[in-house]
Amino acid sequence: MTHAPLIDIHTRSEGFLSKIDIEDSRSPGAVLVTASFHPGAFAQSLFDSLHIVCPTHLLGAVEKRRAEYLAGRAMARAAMALLDHPPARVTTEPGRAPLWPKGLSGSISHARGRCACLLSRDTTRSYGVDTEAIASGRSLNAILSETLNATERDRITQGPFPSATNATLAFSAKETLFKALFPQVGHHFGFDAAELTEAPGHSSLTLALTTDLTEILPTGRRFEIQHRLTGTHVLTWLSVPIA
Repeated sequence: MTHAPLIDIHTRSEGFLSKIDIEDSRSPGAVLVTASFHPGAFAQSLFDSLHIVCPTHLLGAVEKRRAEYLAGRAMARAAMALLDHPPARVTTEPGRAPLWPKGLSGSISHARGRCACLLSRDTTRSYGVDTEAIASGRSLNAILSETLNATERDRITQGPFPSATNATLAFSAKETLFKALFPQVGHHFGFDAAELTEAPGHSSLTLALTTDLTEILPTGRRFEIQHRLTGTHVLTWLSVPIA
């Protein structure tokens, strides 16, 4: 964290945010920012400290939800700074997706103490990013039973990573794909709309559509989704051209 605006965000967060990092987005023109956030250090006053508007519908929400929202919007503010874009409010669409200011396209994610934002000035592309804690116990069982089919469950036992890591990567990649494709598809689609084609590799994995989503998103269309691992979480991201 050597970029001055990131240091300022870290300082203003009063211990709520830490380890703010600029990742290699592997996507020309896009910036990817990640951080840890600490719900125990959350205070409502941090919205003012970080110059982020708390939406009215969140004022009565549980503290955990407000902390997650603040962490995600702080990452968006950091990403704007890296793009030399003036600070701007990121509102929310009816489906809870971020509604970006004119001239920006991106995605936000937060999960169990980690948050991320992938952002670009290239509005001819849509973006998806997702971070997840590596699953275990009931969370892992839910992924195996509700997110992956029998073929995928076999594939996650292969490759360089443990099966729990692979399962989490596959789940996260499907979340990322949904975020990236939703602007074009315009409706919700399930985890079974895409399938892991092989075990995740060291830095990417591939999903293939199992159903026709649109005329230009037919069955069989493949997407290479980038990923990075930390000790406790996975991070996946993708950009796709908008037809």
